[in-house]
Amino acid sequence: MLEGDVRPIPILKSEISKGLAKFTMHIERVQVEEGFLDGLDVHFVPGLNVVIGARGTGKTSLIELIRFCLDIRGFGAETAKRSMDHALSVLGTGQVTVTLAENGRQVTVTRTANDKAPRSTGPYTSPIVFSQTEIETVGLQPSGRLGLIDSFLGDMRRTGAEEAEAVSEARSLTKEVDSLRRELEDYERHLAEIPSIDQQLEQLAPSEQQLAKSSKDVAAKKGSLDELSKSIASTAVALTSTERFSQFTARWRATIAAAVQATPPDEVWATRTEDNPLPALQERAAKAAAYIQHALTEVNAIESETRSAAAKLDKQKVTFEEQARQLRKEIESLQEGAGSIARQGQQLRERKAQLESLRTVAQERRHRINQLLSQRNAALDRLESVRESRFGARATAADQLNHVLGPKIRIVVTRFGQYDEYASAIAEVLRGSGLRYGELAPALAKSVSPRELMEAADASDVTLVSEAVGITKDRALRAISQLKEADLGALATVNVEDVVSFQLLDGTDYKDISQLSTGQRCTVILPLVLRHTERLLIVDQPEDHIDNAFIADTLIRSIVARDPSGQIIFSTHNANIPVLGNADRVVQLGSDGRRGFALVSADLNSPAAVHAITSVMEGGIEAFGRRASFYSRRKGK
Repeated sequence: MLEGDVRPIPILKSEISKGLAKFTMHIERVQVEEGFLDGLDVHFVPGLNVVIGARGTGKTSLIELIRFCLDIRGFGAETAKRSMDHALSVLGTGQVTVTLAENGRQVTVTRTANDKAPRSTGPYTSPIVFSQTEIETVGLQPSGRLGLIDSFLGDMRRTGAEEAEAVSEARSLTKEVDSLRRELEDYERHLAEIPSIDQQLEQLAPSEQQLAKSSKDVAAKKGSLDELSKSIASTAVALTSTERFSQFTARWRATIAAAVQATPPDEVWATRTEDNPLPALQERAAKAAAYIQHALTEVNAIESETRSAAAKLDKQKVTFEEQARQLRKEIESLQEGAGSIARQGQQLRERKAQLESLRTVAQERRHRINQLLSQRNAALDRLESVRESRFGARATAADQLNHVLGPKIRIVVTRFGQYDEYASAIAEVLRGSGLRYGELAPALAKSVSPRELMEAADASDVTLVSEAVGITKDRALRAISQLKEADLGALATVNVEDVVSFQLLDGTDYKDISQLSTGQRCTVILPLVLRHTERLLIVDQPEDHIDNAFIADTLIRSIVARDPSGQIIFSTHNANIPVLGNADRVVQLGSDGRRGFALVSADLNSPAAVHAITSVMEGGIEAFGRRASFYSRRKGK
């Protein structure tokens, strides 16, 4: 999906190809206040609109301001930044306003240099915009080629939302599983003490039995001490459970408190009050915030009462322990060494009771972990399904384009293939492990999927890692140990993107776009761009690096074949584009060196437009001369 495609209305490509759905969104007007184009107010119409003018008059600036106003980002980070910088330098402290017409309604979009996003009176379908540099270079970047194909997939917001939701859920569940596993490991480490305690009690048993037989007084006090020991043990278990609950409640309270702080702020509506949906929505948001605040108050109370309960249990335990200490002293006074035996037995039984209580907790944690793993697998399945469906849509789009543009141009979409992000994530995890992560990370990325790598780390599957990349089991174990300490949820959801290749038939062989000259690259990209027959298309100087034969045979034929209700805006120095393209509107820009302005805005056949083309554009007169023969040839075909 185009990065700037932030407000699309759903488009069904198959319906468009059958003529069942047409979108007639077009730009009606562009107004600029301040900056180089201060006072500019130009009108456009459906069909072909061509912006002409000498160099330095603001043709590219006009297009970049439209792109900026409608928040349409470039196909790559570098071109996006260049476009943004250009627009801001031209606009200064001013404002640009674009008026759109779509399906019988009008949408006004306004933006200043200080606005993080445009202000609009309604939703709109984002145009597709290409700068001159993007036409020349977009095919060289994997993300650019992918973006071009994705621009034919229509509205991908739902797919993107489903993917983001699955990623977020998988990462959250993985963190919860990791936390519970660490807790369970701690419980199991403590439970491992029980055999040792049993052994110590077994060794102590003869001494306790002897103590019980020594006298009636000692036996009575020993019986009372045993009952007290049971009370101490049960109180200790209750205290441990209460403190554990208190810790979880404290974390829960912190989460809810963060949610209270994250409630949305009030927003100001820019248009008529009766059109404003925000008050009702903000009222509902305020009620939701009140519910959350009420929940926070309740959890605060729970936490406070839990702390009080823990304090009460602790005080009770201290009382019991003081009573036991007194009994042990009395036993010691009756028989030397008896108090020490009684104390040791009490401590061992108290510790065992506390540990035994962890068995149930540990079992619950195991059950919870299994539940979470099942939920995580479901989230990862959904994530893979979304990405697989997107690959299928890309492959279908490529097949349709190949049918139209082949055999001259060939597009191939391959599942997975862009491993750099995944390899970088693995390398970051393995950094500091002592392994040659620079070599190991790319090998793992190409051999083991993100999900498989997470599952291998979870299961300590040394064999899988060892065999996948051909390393020793010792090195594989070190890698897995390092992976276990990482955010496996983030690693497992890294998107290994599909690969798109563009190829041009050169004689009998296909050449990849990376092997083509700048002009040849343009002859691949422009026909692709022009297949956007249902979207408003804006292109800055598409004719650079291509000859007039390509312009007439491919570019112009694609333009005149488009639905006349659609809109194209081209800036150009080539007279063949407005003349042979039978432009519906010609806009000529001029400049006095300090600012640019519109000199002409008229249809092609008007004297003003004819004069502008023949006087400003090289080859203008010849273009009008070729026009008759061009259309007579087309009519005869």
